[in-house]
Amino acid sequence: MTFSHEGDTVMQRQHPTLALLALAVLLPACRQGSAAREEVRGVPVRTQAAELRDLEDTVELSGTLRPRAQVQVVAEVSARLMKVLRDEGAQVAEGEILALLDATDYRLALDRAQAAMAVAEANQAHAVVEKERADNLVKTGGITDKDHLAAQVGLRVAEAALAQARAEVAIAAQQHERCQLKAPFAGRVGKRMPDPGTLLVPGAPVFTLVDDSVLEFRGSLPSAEYGRVRPGVPAEIEVEALAGRKASGKIVRVAPLVDERTRSFEVVAEVPGQKELAGGLFARGRVRVGSVAGAVVVPPTALTRDGAHPDRAEVFVVTSGKAERRSVTLGVEQADRVQVKQGLAAGDVVVLDPPTALGAGMRVELQNGEKR
Repeated sequence: MTFSHEGDTVMQRQHPTLALLALAVLLPACRQGSAAREEVRGVPVRTQAAELRDLEDTVELSGTLRPRAQVQVVAEVSARLMKVLRDEGAQVAEGEILALLDATDYRLALDRAQAAMAVAEANQAHAVVEKERADNLVKTGGITDKDHLAAQVGLRVAEAALAQARAEVAIAAQQHERCQLKAPFAGRVGKRMPDPGTLLVPGAPVFTLVDDSVLEFRGSLPSAEYGRVRPGVPAEIEVEALAGRKASGKIVRVAPLVDERTRSFEVVAEVPGQKELAGGLFARGRVRVGSVAGAVVVPPTALTRDGAHPDRAEVFVVTSGKAERRSVTLGVEQADRVQVKQGLAAGDVVVLDPPTALGAGMRVELQNGEKR
């Protein structure tokens, strides 16, 4: 019995040692298995396959809408503003009266000039009669050559005085006419400055008149786009202030010079006027300059760029469960897709928003169910 007790004691002393040895063997194996499982799992990524699409090659620019014509209607004479006939927002025809100025002084001046012209006409008529009488008398010797010459000179003076009087009447009539402010072209009253009763001087602005039947969109493009945009090319204009309202137009002018400081040039497009559109609104334009059929496209989030080369980028392509880094050449760019001219084929699976930890040759775990 004693022997049996001592044997049990020895075995109990040996068991902890054996357990420690077993644990030392199993721990590294467990760590290796965990590491292997982590390596197999890879870096989680989202992917999308490159597709074939027909793309429109467009050029985008931003600028301002302006009326085709905009002028200030100013006072041309010194007078008091008596009455405003057409106010802001009113549609007016060419030659329509917009406002009336006090014409009292100018009407009196016109009356005086017309009276002076009547006197000049009478003097001219009398000089004509005297000249004819002198011509008849000189034939019979009833008048001296000196008196005959005086009659001729008197007629010329009377004719000159009549011409001067007529010019004075024309000037007075024009000044009187200028007391009516008229629209130089058909359009809308954009702004009215002074109120009735204001004493105006020549050159004082009274109205701003705009021809918004056609609006001009003016924007700038970088010099790299020069030669791609030509007059007659369709353009689509979007006004952000009007909930993205769009209008169709066309390019009418391309500046023949590139600004040396900004390395850009101006483009002008015409857009048919609409009730909602107004001059001064900020807008964005999209000009279609061509198209590409069957282009290989990927989302912009798949591209990694350095900024130095706008037409180049890098992508990660998933091949056999691993990430492969490729350099690609870019073409037409749109908001949601970019053409890849070289470096990818349709069906290649690219990584979207590549994680910073992702490197070439690393295993990846696809989060969107793609099998590649």
